[in-house]
Amino acid sequence: MACAMACAPKVQTNVTQEVEALIDKASKELGNQEFDKAMEFALQAQKLAKDNPELRTKALATIVGIDIMASRDADAWEKALEAEKIARDNGLGKELAGILISKAKLCSYAEISPETGRNDEGLGYAQEALRLAREAQAVEQEAEACYVIGSLYINKNRWKDPIDKELYRKAGEYIGKGQEIADNYGIQRLRRNGILFRSRWFQQGGRNEEAIRYFEEVLKGLSETDYVTAAALDDRLVRLYIRTGDPQKALDTHDDYVYQMQKYLQQKEDETLQEMETRFEVQEKERSIERGRYHRTILTLALILALLAIISGASLIRRMKRRNKQLEAINNAKEQIIEIISKDLGSPSSGYASKLEELQANPALMNEKVAAYVEESLMERARKIADIGLSQREIQIIRLSAEGLKASEIAERTFLSVHTVNTHRQRIYAKMGVKNVSEMMHKAAELGIV
Repeated sequence: MACAMACAPKVQTNVTQEVEALIDKASKELGNQEFDKAMEFALQAQKLAKDNPELRTKALATIVGIDIMASRDADAWEKALEAEKIARDNGLGKELAGILISKAKLCSYAEISPETGRNDEGLGYAQEALRLAREAQAVEQEAEACYVIGSLYINKNRWKDPIDKELYRKAGEYIGKGQEIADNYGIQRLRRNGILFRSRWFQQGGRNEEAIRYFEEVLKGLSETDYVTAAALDDRLVRLYIRTGDPQKALDTHDDYVYQMQKYLQQKEDETLQEMETRFEVQEKERSIERGRYHRTILTLALILALLAIISGASLIRRMKRRNKQLEAINNAKEQIIEIISKDLGSPSSGYASKLEELQANPALMNEKVAAYVEESLMERARKIADIGLSQREIQIIRLSAEGLKASEIAERTFLSVHTVNTHRQRIYAKMGVKNVSEMMHKAAELGIV
């Protein structure tokens, strides 16, 4: 009898360690987008934790997170309700906060059209989660609850034009609270999440210049070894510089992004490193092509200016006036080319690169040829796309899929949720008459989209 009592805590400790180890493995596989492997570990943890409410709730919470990432919202909701009941029945405040955050996220992801409205329901869950997290002094849950509340307020403004200023203010307030907690406690994952939420908030308010100043200031305050956060900031700054018409800063910041990613990759030596390295090389190659196109355009303009400098004689004024008109036309053509390149960087089959070289060979005719070529290309593409009813957002998701990006990565690029990306994909499959990504890519190539 005495032995049984003495051994009980040891047995319980071993079970706890095994469950936590399985949950850690599931989290790692989830980070690698290996949903089936992650679920296998999580289900093992759930089975081992059947007699321990706290461990069982943690295992269920992990399963919910996997289902959310895999866009299995109905399954996630069912497991979240089960975990919520266990947590409430056993007074597990911290665990309950995490489950309520997941429920709030599911409500947020459901907000994909003006007709669906689960934002207020989600706010109820998130506000309760925030209260529980503060009572339990669970800072990670507190920060996440603030982020989700901010995201839900952004959602409530999604279909408003103009946006509701009070909702916009509340969104910024809660995102700021979440970032403050992440900064104070040095929680790197949540600091990076804060960048994404803050970026969405600035974008909704059309505050590109303010966003640039904010991200530049945050970048200055980072530690020298926080390469991932620095890369995330640089990536968003590149987009902001392009939106505000500063391609040179965009190019310079892109170089910083490449440097930060290189330093980050040097820190890693596991399988995740290999996947990230492959993805990074593709992105670096594409952006190198983009830089080359900018440089060739600028070089063309420089050569024209050099020719102007050697013009002399009595006809100098007349020639300069004529050349100024040509320069204005070429500048307009340059803007058209940059716009075309920006929209079609991910389409190797588009033929724009060879067309650009042809135009550079005869700059005087650049504007006329660009206009004719763009009109012909866009009319043909519009006709094909109109036949199957693809929207601009669906075309964007097709092209990002062609880059080899997963749903979570496309969601980050487009400021959408993973659920929304997968919903768009299903609609694309239906319109194209395909069943999977491979068939979608083949069909898109036939249409000239990729």
